[in-house]
Amino acid sequence: MLNPILKNSATILIYSFIWLVLLCGQWFLLLYFYEIPGLVALYDSLVFNSMFAVLGIGVWYVVKFNEIENSSIIKVVIVHFISSLIIATIWLTVTYYFAVGLYEDTGYVYFFEQSLTWRFVTGIFYYLVLTLIYYLILYNQNLKQKIKDEANLKALIWQAEVEALKNQINPHFLFNSLNSISSLTVTSPEKARDMIVKLSDLMRYSLKANPNYKTSIEAELQNIERYLSIEKVRFGNKLQYRAEIETECKNKLLPVMILQPLIENAIKHGVYESTGKININLKCDYLNNNLIVKIVNNYDNELVVKDGAGIGLTNIRQRLHLLYRRNDLLETTIEDSLFKVKLVIPQ
Repeated sequence: MLNPILKNSATILIYSFIWLVLLCGQWFLLLYFYEIPGLVALYDSLVFNSMFAVLGIGVWYVVKFNEIENSSIIKVVIVHFISSLIIATIWLTVTYYFAVGLYEDTGYVYFFEQSLTWRFVTGIFYYLVLTLIYYLILYNQNLKQKIKDEANLKALIWQAEVEALKNQINPHFLFNSLNSISSLTVTSPEKARDMIVKLSDLMRYSLKANPNYKTSIEAELQNIERYLSIEKVRFGNKLQYRAEIETECKNKLLPVMILQPLIENAIKHGVYESTGKININLKCDYLNNNLIVKIVNNYDNELVVKDGAGIGLTNIRQRLHLLYRRNDLLETTIEDSLFKVKLVIPQ
């Protein structure tokens, strides 16, 4: 990754300006507190600050390859401790030959040697400040990248879920519905027209639904009514449905298109497989800030369940996990020839 200081001319100018301010501060300190001659103090400040400015660019790469998220704290501390000692030593060694080698004044050489300790401490301090700044920059870069990645991931999930919803439209249901409509056009044109409208409404609701959005339970129940009214044309009185909705539930929200697959599952493995009457009961309660939907249907436990059982339930579990990051929101139980589904939607 490119050093953030070198990425454009603006950051280079800001970095240079900061070191210019430090240079002026050191020059003022040497001139007025240590009474070093003006040109000597300026030369000293120029050599020391410009040299660390160059070395400071390299500190970025020490930080980059020792990110706190990817390394243990102990390792990070040890690496920076050793690195700070090395850089401070290199800094003093190089500047010594530049400063003393080119300006061989005895008084200045004596002052330089006497000031090695505080210069070394200053080098360590510069290193720590640069390290902190670089970590803040790195954190900001990682945060922006994380936000970008999450946005891309959400877009991909949304797209994948929409495609999944489209692909989950039962082709047999569509074929049978069209076949029923074809028959009704001969025997009962009015019913055929009504069924076409309901089928188109059902398809429109399914295809336009964004799986990451939430809707009211009333909207979901209306969609179920459309679905069941189409299925009843085929099954007649063999299919019985009853819904019991508590008043508190009516203004609560749940993921769109979350209930229809449960009803489809009840019909597929109840009505389809049985020769007798199948009752599907839906009940909705509100308890402890949770919307609780229970669906119960009877079935013939002597018949062998066809392959594919539970695929719709698995898809619902995956959606719930994506939306709520929980795996305990959908429960299924079998008891006395009754298949029970309990769906919990946090509010």
